[in-house]
Amino acid sequence: MKLVIREYLASLKERDELDAVLPDLLTELGFTVYSRPARGTRQYGVDVAAVGPGQDGNRRVHLFSVKSGDLDRNEWNTASPQSLRPSLDEILDHYIASRIPPEYASLPIAICLTFGGAIDEQVRAEVTGYMTRNTTPKISFEEWNGDRLAQVILDGILREELLPAQQRSHLRKAVAMVEEPDIALDHFQKLLRAIADQPATTPAARLSQARLINICLWIMFVWAREADNVEAPYRASELALLEVWQLLKTDIARTSRSGEAASLVLNELAELHFTIWRALFEDKILPAAEIRHAISTAVESHAALDINLKLFDLVGRLALRGLWLVWQLSPASGPVVLTNDYLDTLPALVRDTTRATVNQIDRLIEAMMAIVSNNRALLSPIGDWQAIDIGLAFTLLACRPGAHGAIDQWADELAKHSMFAFKAHGRYPITSRSYWDLVDHPSERSDEYRTASTEGSILYPLLALWAAARGEQALFDEIAKFSEDGLAHCTFQTWLPDEDSEDNLYLNRDSHGAALAGIPVTKGTHDALDFILAEAKTNKHYDQLTAVKLGHWPIVLTACRAHRLPVPPQVWRDLLPHVTQPARGPVPPPDNSAPEPPDARPEDAR
Repeated sequence: MKLVIREYLASLKERDELDAVLPDLLTELGFTVYSRPARGTRQYGVDVAAVGPGQDGNRRVHLFSVKSGDLDRNEWNTASPQSLRPSLDEILDHYIASRIPPEYASLPIAICLTFGGAIDEQVRAEVTGYMTRNTTPKISFEEWNGDRLAQVILDGILREELLPAQQRSHLRKAVAMVEEPDIALDHFQKLLRAIADQPATTPAARLSQARLINICLWIMFVWAREADNVEAPYRASELALLEVWQLLKTDIARTSRSGEAASLVLNELAELHFTIWRALFEDKILPAAEIRHAISTAVESHAALDINLKLFDLVGRLALRGLWLVWQLSPASGPVVLTNDYLDTLPALVRDTTRATVNQIDRLIEAMMAIVSNNRALLSPIGDWQAIDIGLAFTLLACRPGAHGAIDQWADELAKHSMFAFKAHGRYPITSRSYWDLVDHPSERSDEYRTASTEGSILYPLLALWAAARGEQALFDEIAKFSEDGLAHCTFQTWLPDEDSEDNLYLNRDSHGAALAGIPVTKGTHDALDFILAEAKTNKHYDQLTAVKLGHWPIVLTACRAHRLPVPPQVWRDLLPHVTQPARGPVPPPDNSAPEPPDARPEDAR
């Protein structure tokens, strides 16, 4: 286990990785961390500062200057201010004299050279000489290398009473099998259950469990990054985020020091989730968004089903990341339309930061619609439940006025491809989630099989809802006619949280929620929109979810995506009234001879 952790530490980057993990390790060892890594402020060589027991057992101030990997000559002393020796000079010249809080000023000081690897023997003499020359009765130096940090993790976060041998086995197996994501995720889930199911009656105990989950996920991610396959840690990070929310939600609600600490741990885990997302999307997927069929080809499967399932899954992940960015600007009960007028009303102090976030959102929207345009499988869902990922994507598109037209084009293509496939006994959307049922679909071309495979639908009412909201009456009427002629047996429905959802939504431990069935789609009306919005207004269970009450609504969407639940319509309460456009005239009938995908990228979204 120590070797696994040692390799993990050596692979951590300096910024936002090793310096992000260190405060949790120190806290678990009983240190009081009073300064954490920050951007945009001068830190005078100190990345983390804490007060805790020294090697002699007495309290002292520990000033950590963090570097990544091994400490070689370049990392030790070059012209770059990022080298370790200039940072140590800054600590001696400036930090000690003016930055230590008054209540700790009388304590002895330990300057800690911190790095994930080891000291290169070529610079060992220089480092030792520097520490010897600058040691005084008040100031000492300590070497926190990879071996020591690994032992700190084992003695602190992963100590025997917190992570017994069986749980360590799950962690080792999750790490070893990162190139087999399903197997790695299975072991990580068992690890989560073993950690979180231990009785924790105090905020401190729950915080310790949350930090343990965070460190275990970091270990898994770094090993997966080295193997160039971060699929397993991405899926694990969603589950870890939901697990920690369930664990800490009562503490986050408190206006106390424990509530602040719980919020900090949750934020660290969310940042790790976004880091893993970037390693997957920004490094691998988004660069191929503009290339026709590039992402479809990268799935590396001869089965069209595998490509279809993976592409819709990627769209859901991409949309959810965009909605987390929207949340940064709209942390109330749900997303809102981010208009230019709204941005102009913001104080000048936050306007530039807000516009930078909006630019990120627009780039994700443009990439998402490029992926849709360049990969035709995203026009033909094969599982009715793929409406979950489509619903997340529509939600993100609705947040920017320049992307509203993309909703129209994509919804039109989805509806027409699905209806044509149904009429032709092709690969139309079915309710089964069994991979082998989907492989075999359609197993027979009969009305009986077709009826049995489409007993309910969340896809068609979703498309009808957004068609009505956008004033696309022609598309709405097409879906209504199709419903009357071909789907009279099918129950149009969606999902709503109920009184049991708070206890079961995040971890999906038991059935919960309620089906809103019998959604009407009647030609010449927009009754689906009225029906769903009326129910969303009267159903209060969504607003009672702690993630919504505490202003973390993307947690709900993360749970829906991870556990395959439709997006609750309450999420759209503040969106749908603002995405309506005047009804258009009739649109041409669909060309059933393999229509080309729309060029649906919202060019004016910038």
